[in-house]
Amino acid sequence: MSLLAKVFVVIQTILVMVFLGMTSSLYQHRRDWRTSYMKLKGRYQVAVSRAAKEIDALRTFVQAKGELVSAKEREVRSLKTQLDQALSASQRNSTLFQQKSTEFTGLQENFNKISGRFDEAMTHLSAAIAAAPDYAEARNSLGIVLLEKREFDEAAVHFSRALEVRPDFAGAHANLGNAHQEIGAFDDAVKSYRKALSLDPQHREAAYRLASACLARGDSESALKACDNCLEIDPHCQHALAYKALALQALGKRDEAQVLYAYDQFIHLADIAVPSRYDGLIQFNDALAKTVRNHPSLVWEPFNRVTQGGAVSGDLLLKPTQTIKMFEGVLRRAIDGYRESLNEEPGHPFLARIPRSYRLTLIASILKAGGHHPAHIHESAWLSGVYYVRVPKTVSSTDLAHAGWLEFGRPDYFPTADSHLELTARQPHDGAALFFPSYFFHGTIPFEGAEERIGIAFDVYPMA
Repeated sequence: MSLLAKVFVVIQTILVMVFLGMTSSLYQHRRDWRTSYMKLKGRYQVAVSRAAKEIDALRTFVQAKGELVSAKEREVRSLKTQLDQALSASQRNSTLFQQKSTEFTGLQENFNKISGRFDEAMTHLSAAIAAAPDYAEARNSLGIVLLEKREFDEAAVHFSRALEVRPDFAGAHANLGNAHQEIGAFDDAVKSYRKALSLDPQHREAAYRLASACLARGDSESALKACDNCLEIDPHCQHALAYKALALQALGKRDEAQVLYAYDQFIHLADIAVPSRYDGLIQFNDALAKTVRNHPSLVWEPFNRVTQGGAVSGDLLLKPTQTIKMFEGVLRRAIDGYRESLNEEPGHPFLARIPRSYRLTLIASILKAGGHHPAHIHESAWLSGVYYVRVPKTVSSTDLAHAGWLEFGRPDYFPTADSHLELTARQPHDGAALFFPSYFFHGTIPFEGAEERIGIAFDVYPMA
């Protein structure tokens, strides 16, 4: 039964009790009927007032839950910085402002839109908590927002408060574990994740995050057990597969790890065919670069993306331009070619899932000097990759630091020691697409220079 329904049941029950109490009082104490009535009326009004507050709290919480989907605090900060820079530039140089007017307008619109959503979500959550301080769901949701703001200690306070009210709230235990892990309190994180799993044995996120926390504190045996448990919950959990490979490496089980992280077998670099409409690769990539730079969803350091020092778009296929439609066509042909080169292998997490049909997403990014994509994976996808529209000239095969290359195998946590890690990297170039299993940890190595790196990341989701 929903909270709103419970509230109305309470009100209805109170009304019945008031009626029965009033009837009994009038019958037994006719002379004192007015005194009894006034007392009962007062109780009724208090009960209705409390119920109204609960209803208001529910309403504001539901509104907040909707807003949380698009609350992007990091975007707000970054866009605000750009907005201030654009304003400053316009004051110094009117010609520069005219050249950047379109970019400025877009930044201003994005800033207003995003900051408005975030502020509204925070307002709704705060209102819900003010009306009902023990509203566990609202506390938990506010904690999630604070996690994204990287205010980990404050987030932990709200998760803990939610658990005081609802000790059996598995999601809040898992989120408290996330807060602990972010500040390096791995022992506390492990306790929180295990508590979440004791309450909800099917909690997939708690299972794979338990593996991550165990790896971070050097307990590879427990991490491996957590991965196997998670894979029983979801055999296709990409995080569990990634952490399992790392746990096997740490335990010295190289052959077993190689089954999962077979870099040479699964990482594939291929040049993409140029659509016949274009005279060559340069013209085609120029058109793609223009489309990416002008895309309305492009946002600097978005709130929910792993990007630092760069901008990321939404899915380009939601409202594709003609250029993007042509790119999708040639990319699908390249994906199909890679897919057909693989041999199906029952029981293997990658080779046993080769799809006959699939759904595709395209996410563009622009990295500036020093920018990079930290280590991450792509949950729920089967195959991931990136097409390189623009690669800075400073990215070269002679650079021993591999600046600008795509690195594989480095995890998203800080290991106690990295001697067990098996890393590899691939050099990108204009017009190439890099393919790899979605459970491969990957991230870009920062580069320097004045040129931008423009790429279009893609994910393949099995449909059949």
